[in-house]
Amino acid sequence: MEQLYYDLHTHTVWSDGELEPALLVASAVTAGVRVLALTDHDTMAGVDEAVGAAHGLGLQLIPGVELSVSWQGLTVHVVGLGLDAGNVRLRRALEELREIRIERGRAMVAALAAAGLGEAQSILERPGIVSRVHVADWLVAHGHAPDRTRAFKRFLTRGTVAYVAAQWPDLSAAVGWIKGAGGCAVLAHPIRYRLSGGRLAQLVGAFTEAGGAALEVVTAGLDAGEIGRLARLARKYALHASVGSDFHKALPWRPRPGGLPDLPGDCRPVWDGWPQIALQEIG
Repeated sequence: MEQLYYDLHTHTVWSDGELEPALLVASAVTAGVRVLALTDHDTMAGVDEAVGAAHGLGLQLIPGVELSVSWQGLTVHVVGLGLDAGNVRLRRALEELREIRIERGRAMVAALAAAGLGEAQSILERPGIVSRVHVADWLVAHGHAPDRTRAFKRFLTRGTVAYVAAQWPDLSAAVGWIKGAGGCAVLAHPIRYRLSGGRLAQLVGAFTEAGGAALEVVTAGLDAGEIGRLARLARKYALHASVGSDFHKALPWRPRPGGLPDLPGDCRPVWDGWPQIALQEIG
């Protein structure tokens, strides 16, 4: 099995990515990806364009999303793969998430104005979802920070002038939406939450109990030890393993679509036994 054919976690301009869906597809094809999931944050608005762009290119486009959820006061992300975008419950949930993001965006814009940093109403006028990334980019563009990282640190983390907490839906509800739409729920980038071993095990256990199907074992920024740790967790909780670059934009230190190591050999790939993500269907 050649895992490099798969990239099951990517983003476009419809959330906080840099590329239009068609350009993401073209980049993936150039990299040799054969099965690509588009998983924008809290929206599936780019899926139709991506599916159309993939037609005739030997690439299967998996409709997906990355949902923002809450677990014991912590914000975590759950990727949904192979979703029916027309599912009524999922569409309603995505609209609720859009409204949460709009309200938070308005509050952040108001906080910037109150702090004397300027009028940032344009952030709210973009066609896709509104995120802290867009506020950070506005701060950089207007000279308030030298780069996105420092914009977050100075203005958008807890206790700073433009930080606004979001009330995300519960983990179990999000997994239920994904399953109800015919999809597979994947706990995204578990190492990024910076949890202790015991706390991470609790999260994975709660995710499994909610009906989650897979862990993202291979993703950007992990070393061999971290990949091995996640592979062991997946085995312990009888979860499948997923692989995704979490691609947002081309950066020297980040993998491009498909630019990832193989899954460990003792993992059960999330695409095993799932006909929608079978290479033979697109050969």
